[in-house]
Amino acid sequence: MKVLKSIFALALCLALSVTCLVGCHEKGEIAVTIGDIEFTAGYYACVLVQSDDAARTKVEEALSKDSSLSGEIDYYSQKIENKDYETWVRENALNTLKDIAAVKTLCKKANFDLDDEAKSLADSEADYYWYSYGLSAIYEPNGVSEQTYREYTYDKYLINEYFEFVYGKGGEKEIAADKISKQLTDNYVLVNKLEVSFTDLKDDAKADKKELFAKFEKELKEGTKTFEQVYLEYNEIKQEDHKHEEAEEGETLPQDQHATILGKDEESYYYSKHFETASKMTVGEVKVITLEEDAGLVLLVKKDISADPYYLETLDLMLRDELEGENHSKAMTEYGKSLECTVNDFSIEQFEIEEIYYPESTY
Repeated sequence: MKVLKSIFALALCLALSVTCLVGCHEKGEIAVTIGDIEFTAGYYACVLVQSDDAARTKVEEALSKDSSLSGEIDYYSQKIENKDYETWVRENALNTLKDIAAVKTLCKKANFDLDDEAKSLADSEADYYWYSYGLSAIYEPNGVSEQTYREYTYDKYLINEYFEFVYGKGGEKEIAADKISKQLTDNYVLVNKLEVSFTDLKDDAKADKKELFAKFEKELKEGTKTFEQVYLEYNEIKQEDHKHEEAEEGETLPQDQHATILGKDEESYYYSKHFETASKMTVGEVKVITLEEDAGLVLLVKKDISADPYYLETLDLMLRDELEGENHSKAMTEYGKSLECTVNDFSIEQFEIEEIYYPESTY
């Protein structure tokens, strides 16, 4: 299940005054009804802007493979998945609404809703992206109010929470603990890692680093120093000045706060190109890797990720998503398609794809 995400990767420096470039609509006007879930014109606009942003990304990725192209991109003349640009954007937006409607409908049937903690987190996220991140200057000119964006953020959280409700502990389709554990150990390893880049170093400095890492490797293998001692020496930190993070009430921390997770899947947040090397090492084994083209060094000490319950607990939902997320997402899509869909053409056609407003960035 790929959760709905906020769409802009960098905060924008935004113009203070903008003009609404999409159609104006009455407050509360219903644009799409799916089953008994109603979406206002503002909510449709919110999803439409995100769909357009996704389309632009797909176009840019496709065109980036053609080195002969240069200059400004005419997005609207491009095809995506063999469909005209505007057709893809509108279909994708409607499909997104169907997915959301599917989850909201099933939540109503199960009498499931966000708890107070989730609602608080959703509010905090909405506040951050609307005010601090600057999304208000993107959405408001396109007919999306703060309240609508907040509602959309609630629905994002509902999608995630419903997945946990179904596949989490005690859920209707709870995933067995041994499968969760295997997913962790098959796709993630735990290491102590020290690395240095040679990019800005001259030959003498490179030689010094190689000698230092060889010394560290020898000391770790012989057991004359711990990784923490090596870490402090390398970073020139005195032992008395080194403080470990302390857990707050109800919080757990890893047993080794110097440990690093390396992931196998390139799409994983924890992906590392050193996963394969580390996965073949035995627990406690020490290895120094020389990067390609002598670009630097990486020192690894293999640890046992299953020995610390922190990782299984902290990564629980992510691991469940990796195991059943795709199946769940497909099920939600199919269910959403089965619901009766009524579109207010007058309402949605006022939103012109080519007139979606994007503030200029100063980057």
